[in-house]
Amino acid sequence: MKFVAIAGSIAPDSYNRKLVEYIRRHYRDLAEIEVLPINDVPMFNEDHNVTHTPVIQNLNQKIAAADGVILATPEHDHTTTAALKSVLEWLSYQVHPFNQKPVLIVGASYFSQGTSRAQLDLRQIMEAPGVGAYVMPGDEFLLGNVREAFDDQGNLKDQRTVDFLTSVMKKFVQWVSVLSAMDVLNLAAEQEQVAADTTASASVTDEEADTDASASITTVDDANERAAEGSKDDQTADTGASASIK
Repeated sequence: MKFVAIAGSIAPDSYNRKLVEYIRRHYRDLAEIEVLPINDVPMFNEDHNVTHTPVIQNLNQKIAAADGVILATPEHDHTTTAALKSVLEWLSYQVHPFNQKPVLIVGASYFSQGTSRAQLDLRQIMEAPGVGAYVMPGDEFLLGNVREAFDDQGNLKDQRTVDFLTSVMKKFVQWVSVLSAMDVLNLAAEQEQVAADTTASASVTDEEADTDASASITTVDDANERAAEGSKDDQTADTGASASIK
């Protein structure tokens, strides 16, 4: 299983980048995880469309090819960051790699409540028309007091936090697997429907051909009947002529 992860910060020492790097290292047995940088993504501007530039297309292709996406958001003024919002704007403008893509939202913050408001905001964005992601419901991973959360090697220090993050990651893998199975079932159902429609169309065509053939036979029979009646009329006329001569 292959995931990509994005930290919604362009700060040099981003705690949310530390979080996704920790997830990448610590859960490599669950999935291969690639962290995608967003530092070079320009602010969204419809009048200066950069959708087809390498920086946007790299994100578009990597996300589209992944089985799932992990988004780590900081919290700025009770919402997600301008940097992450701009990325999502570009990836829902003319390209839509998040459409029906499983997404896990996590976040780290300086304060005890973590990124609860930012995650709620980001969830609404990801489920908006044009984005259309499948955000995993249920448990939220909110890493508060992040200044004290990591050791010098970039590992989470609190075991209860690690245990909870592990349970969240395992649930996300299950979430991705369930959605993948549903896609397979939906594809099979669509293929069956196409086959049924094709069979029904062929049956209708055969019925129309039988109707045409029947109509042709009826036309021939009618012509034969008219010919026979004409022959009888000729015989009657001949009989009448013969009687007159006598």
